[in-house]
Amino acid sequence: MSTHLPATAALGRVARLPGRRIAIRAAILVLLLAAALVVRGTGVLHPAQDRTVPPLPAAAVVVPGVFRSATPTETELVLLRDTFAVEGVVSVGAPSVEEQAVVPALGMRLLRLDVADGAAPTAAQVLALRDFLGSVPAPGTVILHDATGDGPVLVTAAMVQLVQDRPLGAVPAGLSPAETEALSAAQRQSLTDAAAALSGTANSYSDLSR
Repeated sequence: MSTHLPATAALGRVARLPGRRIAIRAAILVLLLAAALVVRGTGVLHPAQDRTVPPLPAAAVVVPGVFRSATPTETELVLLRDTFAVEGVVSVGAPSVEEQAVVPALGMRLLRLDVADGAAPTAAQVLALRDFLGSVPAPGTVILHDATGDGPVLVTAAMVQLVQDRPLGAVPAGLSPAETEALSAAQRQSLTDAAAALSGTANSYSDLSR
């Protein structure tokens, strides 16, 4: 004669939780999830990225809506487009083959300014740059670059400040002491001539006043 034992769960009998206790635990879980979302939203665990200056080598603001830096990589170009609304790229010097392909592929425009190390952009180049900047509608932005971020892009950025009515004496304020020292004598003279031309003095930069 066989004996049948009552069926028992492998881990023993599981006591039922009262409905009120289940409701309390569910409410606590909801509160914890809500708190986690609040913490994530405030950026306490992951502080928000500073969007005033791109995280690129030698990056700085030239004027509102215009940055300067060293040559951005393909990944950095995507970041510039998606995070900093960059729509135009100005290569001070020959752009790489990669940049010539990537910039238009990302829906951005590329302007090339052939300015040698130690030299300054000509009046025609400054005018082309001014027109390029003016063709980018707000809130789109533009980035100027050379290979290292401390070459002819510095004097080019200074020219942008001059044509946007920044006094010549205020231009060095946007440069670090090392960057100011990096300007050649020819570049300093070009800035002086450009500022004088904008004030009505006839010289090689006179076209800037039109």
